[in-house]
Amino acid sequence: LAETEKLIIKQKVSLLEAAAQNLANAVDMDALGALGETANTYGIYTDDGGHKFNVVETSEACGFTGCCPSGRICCNPNHKLQLHFFMPEHSKNEAMMFADRPCKCGSCCACCSICKQEMTVYEGPDSGPPGGEDNSDKEIAYITQPTLGGFLSPQLNVMDRSGDDGEQIATITANAVCCIGGICCDHTFNVTDSDGEYMGKIVKEAPEGIGDALKELATDADNFTMYVPKELDPKKKAAMLGALHLIDYMFFENGGAANVDLSGIMSGEMPEVEFKCCDCYCCGCICPCTTSCGGSEEETPPENGGGEEPEEAAEEVPEEEEPEEEPEPEEEPEEEEPEEEEEE
Repeated sequence: LAETEKLIIKQKVSLLEAAAQNLANAVDMDALGALGETANTYGIYTDDGGHKFNVVETSEACGFTGCCPSGRICCNPNHKLQLHFFMPEHSKNEAMMFADRPCKCGSCCACCSICKQEMTVYEGPDSGPPGGEDNSDKEIAYITQPTLGGFLSPQLNVMDRSGDDGEQIATITANAVCCIGGICCDHTFNVTDSDGEYMGKIVKEAPEGIGDALKELATDADNFTMYVPKELDPKKKAAMLGALHLIDYMFFENGGAANVDLSGIMSGEMPEVEFKCCDCYCCGCICPCTTSCGGSEEETPPENGGGEEPEEAAEEVPEEEEPEEEPEPEEEPEEEEPEEEEEE
């Protein structure tokens, strides 16, 4: 990493995972998609196309931490995992560095330790439990969310070591406010040192062609680019590389950007296509913002069948109004007969 200024990180597509996820969406069974969840793998390349490193995730499908589940099937993408960074000609047992992330409660307010995402980056291959001695003497950096996660803009703090005596060496802050994700544009995370000076940036790239767009729509595989000054300390570059992968798991590992639901076809409904526009972010909480089309019911045939037009509903017969009683004719006053003249 000593001479590196730009690294391109490409996540490899897992066909099994993509098939399981899309089948689960088609029949509206999320559990089926979880069963097909596989460990991530990445390729890291230089600007001229050279293959620099491979990154392989090690995690358990149905693991437990104490009595709590922490495997991929139950807790993806917040499951417990390790990432091994090694040269293409080597194996993960000869890794130059590895990163360890514990299982966390995802998409909730970052107000306590169980909800704050974190990752520790170590030098060399893993020699810790259950394989050997502790790795604390090989620690390169410790990455964690601050309390409330940066409020409206996602933020990570990079420390030189874990524990209360760790000193902050960098801050990673997203350019976006409230909204993150989506496939229409790049998403940039700026990296500054403890004095606020520029130290690099991490960019989640928007799709460049039809192939990349289809990959984004149907899978959770993404492409990133990391920019760093050439003279930056290699350990700080390694810390940024670990932070980049933590960002991927935090914000870009929740399936593809489009889901097709075919579960209602048998009951006469049209297929429903749901698109994820972005994720709304606030204090560590993540809520997807989606829009959908289709899914409306087809017109049911009339009961009489045969394509005949349904009979018009009978018109309601208004109630007969009782005839008003005709007023009795007023009696004409009897004409008073003229009084006969008194006979004389």
